[in-house]
Formats: sequence, C-alpha cells, structure tokens
Amino acid sequence: MEGFRMLAVVLLAATPILAIVAGAVGFAGNSRILNSVDYAKVADAPAMHAWAGRRLAILPVLSLGFGLLGLRMPMLALVLAGLFTLIALVLATWLMLAAERFQSMPLKPGRSTAQTTTHDED
Repeated sequence: MEGFRMLAVVLLAATPILAIVAGAVGFAGNSRILNSVDYAKVADAPAMHAWAGRRLAILPVLSLGFGLLGLRMPMLALVLAGLFTLIALVLATWLMLAAERFQSMPLKPGRSTAQTTTHDED
C-alpha cells in the first residue's frame, strides 16, 4: 500500500519540474530548445515554441491531478502512473510529428536538406 502511495508522491514531485519545462519551451523565443526540430526550416520559432509549450502544459496538470487522486486512492496509483507515462509518450510523439508544420520555410536555391545544418546563418 505504501509503495502505491509513493507512486502518487512521485507524480506530485514531477509536477513543478514539468511546469518549468513547459514554461521554458513556451517562452523560448528564438532559441533552439527543441532537438527534434530543424530550425533552418522554421519560419516562426517563437510561435512554434508557444504552441509546443501550451501542449506540454498538459503534463503538469495531469501529474498534479493523478498524484492527488493516487494519494486519495492508493490502489489506483499504479494505473495512474502507467496512464501518465502513456500520455507523456503520446504527447511527445504528437509534438514531434505536428511540429513539422512549422518547418515550412523554403530552402535557399541550390541547397538540399542534407546540406542544411541547424547552425547555418548565411
């Protein structure tokens, strides 16, 4: 019973960390904070970061709710922790796939995707 309660405590402890990550992504501006994005092709990085930050804000809300529910009903804590993990994986996949819509900046003439790096400024 105490082991299940600890899962709820872990979910609650993860809440502020997840909130900080969501805020950092949401307010990243022009910095290159997402490693799965080819920033050379992104037309509006601040808009993409704000979009991703809003979606990542789902995780701390769920973590808080599932953690509180797990404290009240410890037998559900294992199911809630598993469900949270599944939701986090689905959300990460969704962000990676959906972020491609922000990668619509046309390449400069004579350059292929293989020649473009994230550090090109010319």
